[in-house]
Amino acid sequence: MTPPPRTLLGRHATVMTRERIYETPDAIEVESREGYEVSRKRVLFEEVLLVTFHRGIGWAYVISLGVTGLLFGSLALSFLISARAPIPAAVFGVVALPFLAAAIIRLVWKLDFVTVFGRRSKAVMRFSLHKRRAREVYERICARTAEVQRSPEAPQSEPA
Repeated sequence: MTPPPRTLLGRHATVMTRERIYETPDAIEVESREGYEVSRKRVLFEEVLLVTFHRGIGWAYVISLGVTGLLFGSLALSFLISARAPIPAAVFGVVALPFLAAAIIRLVWKLDFVTVFGRRSKAVMRFSLHKRRAREVYERICARTAEVQRSPEAPQSEPA
């Protein structure tokens, strides 16, 4: 028995888990990896209750990058003002720039999330740079769900 073909829709990563979300002919399949443990769950198209598309920032990411950038920036400023050492100040200033730039980019562009809620489980996909791809995945899931839920069910035989 061969498994049905799967199409990768998106990914979602947290501190401890990595998830890959696939589309199969009858469901959205979530493959979750925690360390060396892999688990799979499904959200059947028949059981989809809600599909959402929303934007978020990810404040932990922005705050950690901002604090790190400000730390290196304050070191650069202190070397420049108190020690009058322009070379270490320039080095710390250059190190601070990518952190602050990444925090500002996240604040401006934000993250796109597509969430599929089922009766017993859900699938969350996060898109940072591919905004068009997020919209396409959302529309694809909505269309496939509507198609499956509108299709006529198997005819019921009437009792004799």
